[in-house]
Amino acid sequence: MKATKQRPMLVTFIRTGERRYSVRATVSGASPVQMDHAPGFDHFIPHDLQHFIVEKCLQIQGAVFGRLAAGGTAETFHPVGGNSSAREASRVRRKYAAKDRKLMPTQIGDYGRSERATYVCWQDWLSHSTDAGMRARAANMRKAAAAMLARMEPQEKATLNPQKLSEIRQEFEGLSGRWSSLKVGESISEEW
Repeated sequence: MKATKQRPMLVTFIRTGERRYSVRATVSGASPVQMDHAPGFDHFIPHDLQHFIVEKCLQIQGAVFGRLAAGGTAETFHPVGGNSSAREASRVRRKYAAKDRKLMPTQIGDYGRSERATYVCWQDWLSHSTDAGMRARAANMRKAAAAMLARMEPQEKATLNPQKLSEIRQEFEGLSGRWSSLKVGESISEEW
């Protein structure tokens, strides 16, 4: 089977409110797409920034950010701006939806793999924090993370080895510091 080609991509996480954020992806040679009011706001590291780190570090190509880099929308991002008519906007959405349906059909399981890995990595990062409140959050997540690990296939579980968890913790820590210092209207960008 032919691999789906991914292009360079810049991903921007925008703090849009006190407890709100958006994510914009700009793929080389394409118009930007954006997810407004992204889910899972967290003062330290929002859910989609966690996914970005985990998918990049574990090279999960068929989940959200890999699909964006391949030219899709992961069915949650929408073209940015434009002064097109409602009819033209509808045509563009249909075009992206059709492309998404064809994109990486054998890698649909990567969405679940990304969710599981992100939860486990988030819990691991929180458990190593110097902040007692963050460690308490990790303690509340411990059983769920252990259950996820126990249900993983051996190959999937092996990707979350101590060395990789340490690498991901370092990424979480660095981007968390940058994210948590943002004021409303500010953003951080990272390359995929």
